[in-house]
Amino acid sequence: MELSTKLYILDEEGKKFMGAGVLWLLEGVEKTGSLLSAARSMGLSYTKARGMLDSLEESLGRPVLDRKKGGAERTGASLTPFAKKFISLYREFQSEVKMEAERKFEDFTASVRLLMEDEK
Repeated sequence: MELSTKLYILDEEGKKFMGAGVLWLLEGVEKTGSLLSAARSMGLSYTKARGMLDSLEESLGRPVLDRKKGGAERTGASLTPFAKKFISLYREFQSEVKMEAERKFEDFTASVRLLMEDEK
């Protein structure tokens, strides 16, 4: 047996707004400087990626992207300082939750082994 966990944060209406996909998208924007490039690297449409970040911004009540408005192409994006701190907090939270889930799973599997031995 092994454990697989997926962690999502929901808004007041029960709608997902933060999870691994949004984290990867934010990391992609940080790496590439472009929402479009980050979306493409994940196999997402720009519209889907934009919607994911709009949902995140709406739920948090803060912007997560600084959109570049200048230059010949007028394209590009970077993470806001808030977004960088949020990502750091989310990664730490995610790691702690997964470690606790793994610890609880170890307890569970040990109990199942004992149960199976008792049933012999």
